[in-house]
Amino acid sequence: MNGLIVFNNVNDVVYHKFNDKLAQHIYKIALAQGLLAEGFDTLTATGPIDSNIILQIFSPIINSQRIMHCQFDNTYASFQCEQDLNFVFGELLGYQFVKVAQRPVEVLKRHIGVIMALSKQFYGANLFASQASEVQEELFTSCLECYEDYLWQQDQSIMLEALPRLLISAELRRNVKLSLESALERLKEIGHTRAHALMFVFHKFVAISSTKPAIPLNPSDLLFLILLSRCLQMSTRSINRSVAVFLQGLTQDPHSGCVPCIAHLSQLEKGVQLIQIVEYANLPVASSMYDTFFVLQKIISVQMQGNAEALKPTYENLDTFVRQTLDALKKSKLKGDDLEACLKKFSAKWENLRKMYGEFLKTYEREIVVRIESNIPSFLEDLKQLFTLSCCDSSAMNFQQLPEVAAVVEGKLLEFSEFLAVKAERNISIEAYLEDFPGLIHFIYVNRSSGLMIAPDLKYTSQLIPSDKLWSMVEYTRKNLKKGQTTVMWKDKSFNYAYFLWFEDQTSGSIKAIDMQQHFMTSSNSKAAFKCQFEPGLLAGDYYHLLTEMCFPKALPSKIKCYELFCIHLGLVTATCAVEHARRLVATIADVVGEDSF
Repeated sequence: MNGLIVFNNVNDVVYHKFNDKLAQHIYKIALAQGLLAEGFDTLTATGPIDSNIILQIFSPIINSQRIMHCQFDNTYASFQCEQDLNFVFGELLGYQFVKVAQRPVEVLKRHIGVIMALSKQFYGANLFASQASEVQEELFTSCLECYEDYLWQQDQSIMLEALPRLLISAELRRNVKLSLESALERLKEIGHTRAHALMFVFHKFVAISSTKPAIPLNPSDLLFLILLSRCLQMSTRSINRSVAVFLQGLTQDPHSGCVPCIAHLSQLEKGVQLIQIVEYANLPVASSMYDTFFVLQKIISVQMQGNAEALKPTYENLDTFVRQTLDALKKSKLKGDDLEACLKKFSAKWENLRKMYGEFLKTYEREIVVRIESNIPSFLEDLKQLFTLSCCDSSAMNFQQLPEVAAVVEGKLLEFSEFLAVKAERNISIEAYLEDFPGLIHFIYVNRSSGLMIAPDLKYTSQLIPSDKLWSMVEYTRKNLKKGQTTVMWKDKSFNYAYFLWFEDQTSGSIKAIDMQQHFMTSSNSKAAFKCQFEPGLLAGDYYHLLTEMCFPKALPSKIKCYELFCIHLGLVTATCAVEHARRLVATIADVVGEDSF
């Protein structure tokens, strides 16, 4: 059984998806509770389950979850039912995500993090908006199915949440970059000054070029784009199409978080894929409005918990972001009768709320909070409409020529597309390392700061080690990493496993040693505690960026690099030998690849 339900802030079901087994199970419960007519045949039922039935069955759980949040600020993370059916919960912008499946809780926690990230990437700040096109929900569902039903358990890069790097010569890399830069020049000519051009070959990352005004992409963005590409390839739809998405952008950029873009995906010759990213919205408007959504949900939460002490600073933050939104909209000179009318309503309602908050902070009368709470839903609806009108309309942009730009790149690649395809088929061979590293049968080297990885393809190492051994190794190291352990070694009857995580200072070239357990083992109330809402990886969020910031709070994020190395040896290899191999392996890969391309 496997399914997902999403409830909005008034407990309406805005999205649900169940496989056949779970749907049959829900029908049986509904029949037993008298929610279906007597004689209803659960075995022949087709079509989606009525949302009212879902609400009747699951509302006690959701209501309990909200009570736990309001009164105790201590919600359920997960619980287990009969038949090994697990529930895992997530919350984003007031929406409750409920993942239900006969899978381990740790797996479901990872999946629900990815699901919430996908909802942001397809809907932006206005999750599951009624104004959104059916295409957005269709893509969200397709990506969810592609990830859950196939990629996470069969693909090494998605399991590790990193992008495999295609290793090519410096000369070939230069030619690829020139072809991408020619695409950007063509995009500039047709009016797209904020753009990126990315190239993959059989889902292996080759290169990216960006115009100067464009926000640099986050590693999470790159991994999402390849997931989207693979989803389109696996479905019956053509990959050659434009898709509206909301990317995060590099965290250090002041306008990161919600970057409205059009992603045009093109399948070129010999497995080469080109992705053109065009930013179309006003970024100060999108960024400030995105922040307003989050702080508004925070103040709703604070009010529900009756936390008067936290209300004043939260209100001040909300006031700041609303003002930034209004200033950005004024400077943007965006036009349209609907936009202007919505902006007037939004401004008037905020002025009314602002007066009520000012009155409450003087008297702290409960009656005023009740008035505030009754006015916020209408204000939130106007904020959603304002976001849709100002950040989700790309109709004025000219995207018809993007296929022509792809054709230009394809023409420039004709001379070496065949070589790229052959190289991608056998990017790294473990045989090349056997002589220098006897007993080594697989390795994975990941630059967590760039999101890139280098590893032999599993189709050439699966004869040496079963994929389930590799999957269980990664899960085991993640459990230990969440306890602050950065070096883990163990063995079973057949293999010797080793895992290392470390940081390097790019200014001095030295390796930074740090005791991470002080952040993981301390009380969650401590300022030193590492609090992350998602599992180690990239798809749900950049876990390793947060880890680096926690360990080196005073350093510039771009100057500290985070790396991971996984090694699997035959069981006869000693631990001392495995450590020595790991050290030399990193040096060998650095010599072959070069620091600038990894």
